[in-house]
Amino acid sequence: MNDEKCELPTRTNTIGLSMTPTLYRFRWKGRAGYEYTRCGADLLLNGLRADLEGEAKCPVCGTLTRLVIADGKIDGLDPGDAMIHVVEVPAGRGRIWIECEPTHIFDRRSCYEQWSLGYNGKKGLVATIRDYHDRLKEKRPSKQRLPEEKPKGGVSKRK
Repeated sequence: MNDEKCELPTRTNTIGLSMTPTLYRFRWKGRAGYEYTRCGADLLLNGLRADLEGEAKCPVCGTLTRLVIADGKIDGLDPGDAMIHVVEVPAGRGRIWIECEPTHIFDRRSCYEQWSLGYNGKKGLVATIRDYHDRLKEKRPSKQRLPEEKPKGGVSKRK
């Protein structure tokens, strides 16, 4: 997964953008090159903004979880029972802040259970990817689109 170089984005509004390879990478639909995020929740949050294809590498066994998000919905998930441990911190006015260090996607429950034996941090929410994605959609009911890139001169391409 981390054998490809990270293409520097031409925008800076990717949620949780990491300029170095991580366990979590994705590409926006219709764009070449991967971007990396700091945690698995960032993959899902970006999918609420625009269509993407992403991968998460299990921190325990290294197995990839692949997901496709289209029109704000999970359109593909392999393995289908992948899980997430996410530490959310309320940030006021219905918003959340994610603590990325302990927020991971696991390809199966047994990997989560093995990881949790050595984890002594804040208790997080444990859910399937689909259930957590639904939870995020409820918190952010209107899908936000990725703003068009601005050409030199500052005029948006959007009509």
